[in-house]
Amino acid sequence: MNTAVTLLIAVVVLILHVWLCRRSPKFWYLGGIVPLLWVALLVFLFFNGKIHWGEDWEMIVFPTLLFIVFWIQGHLAAKKKEIAKMKAQDM
Repeated sequence: MNTAVTLLIAVVVLILHVWLCRRSPKFWYLGGIVPLLWVALLVFLFFNGKIHWGEDWEMIVFPTLLFIVFWIQGHLAAKKKEIAKMKAQDM
């Protein structure tokens, strides 16, 4: 696959993930779709011998942590926004 296409897909997935993470806390699971798909892809590639932990640990660890941190950060921001909205309605 072309490097530019791969980069474009990565940027689109990252933007989608950030957008899904910022959804209402009622839909907390939406932000988990991309990390779940990422982990499933890693498992698939690992069992097919395409990636090896010793050689590809950076490709496994850093994006996984990035997705999880964005998910947690987005969930907390959405929760904070919803609490502020509820406080504004109480006044």
